[in-house]
Amino acid sequence: MAFELTGRVAWVTGGARGIGAAVSRAFVKAGARVAVMDIDAGALSDFEKTFPDLVSSTETYQGDITDPTSVRRVADAIESRLGPIDILVNNAGIIRDRMFRNLSAEDWLRVLEVNLTGTFNCIRAVIDGMAERGFGRVINTSSISSLGNPGQANYAAAKAGVIGLTRTLALEYAPHGVTVNCVAPGATKTEMTRSLPPEAVERFIRKIPMGRMADPEEIAAAHLFLASDEARYMTGQVVFIDGGVSVGF
Repeated sequence: MAFELTGRVAWVTGGARGIGAAVSRAFVKAGARVAVMDIDAGALSDFEKTFPDLVSSTETYQGDITDPTSVRRVADAIESRLGPIDILVNNAGIIRDRMFRNLSAEDWLRVLEVNLTGTFNCIRAVIDGMAERGFGRVINTSSISSLGNPGQANYAAAKAGVIGLTRTLALEYAPHGVTVNCVAPGATKTEMTRSLPPEAVERFIRKIPMGRMADPEEIAAAHLFLASDEARYMTGQVVFIDGGVSVGF
């Protein structure tokens, strides 16, 4: 089954690289017009150069999801250029890993600010408009780490918070035609995981029943389904895509 997004406008944060770029590509192929947002202007430029075939169906926007003013500016620009936002994918995120005894207050707050508050800021910018129009798809990003992971107290707390936010908003907005779901990837081949020490990557892979990391396109496939009409009766759910790791929790 091919999932169709023809005529839909999608906003993908952290959309220039990794999973975000794979989601952006999948949505364009399904017929959507896609606004790709990233804080890194260089990443946006690289996205345009790497995927010239997508330029006619995408717009790129530099913005900071932790700044409500920046988020509002981007949301307004998208709707001015492309039309009302139908689909929001909250993909942008960071890690600052430390064992708890070495975790600074700054690293705690920054990871929550980007991964949790940034998600809140973007949702707040669009969800009431979705409700007024009677249609919307919000797809948030959690992580296998939400179940607990040594050295990631800040990240695990933020990603568990995203799940709580997802479930609560699903209940509040279900009567208004807006679904709110969450994708929770396991270890995936992205810039973030490539920056990790090789021994850390090997430890991850040893825990994965399928014996390998995910490709970004395998994660994006879930986003495509959740954004489509076929997922219209699905809300408040967390979809773990982790090669079987979470089965053991």
